[in-house]
Amino acid sequence: MSINCTNREALDDFLRTNLKESRYRHSQGVEEMAVRLARLHGADEEKAAFAGRYHDIAKNFDTETMDSYVRKYGLPEKLIGNNALAHSKVGAEILEHEFGVSDREILDAVRYHTTACKDMTILEELIFVADVVEDNRTYSDLEYYQNLAYTDLDKACLEILEYTIGSLTTRGMVIDIDTLEARDWVLNKIKEIENGK
Repeated sequence: MSINCTNREALDDFLRTNLKESRYRHSQGVEEMAVRLARLHGADEEKAAFAGRYHDIAKNFDTETMDSYVRKYGLPEKLIGNNALAHSKVGAEILEHEFGVSDREILDAVRYHTTACKDMTILEELIFVADVVEDNRTYSDLEYYQNLAYTDLDKACLEILEYTIGSLTTRGMVIDIDTLEARDWVLNKIKEIENGK
């Protein structure tokens, strides 16, 4: 299987041109971790590599550039001036409309890698987790979260979501509805598995 993309070379050039060196290394790390997790959890490795590599394609845009893309693609007004939330949504639009990526699962994995969402596919879930646990991350619990991701993707996803929600709450920041719904969804999924449904 080959992923539909009009010009992979131009896409790679766009990625290198628009990302800081540290962010480019992070993207390579997410690509590698996504493939590792896909192999362990039975997901499509090629899609995982692609989504991991390009998930942050819009991450280093300045606010003016980001806002112009939000308006260009008719994305929600709440994304204006909010690069942290906007970059994943804008990245998915760029991949689809400027580089011809048509695989809905890849586009949604990029679109929701920041917030997660309810009813995630395994690819969406593993890109969300890989973004947090790739090898270039430097926080103290990295090894714990990596090992959890290797053995139980759902529980890793839940712990990351709960940490995110707690951190945003402590800082008095707005929590995106997608993140809250993702937490409830994955929690119910784990309960159903544990209850043998």
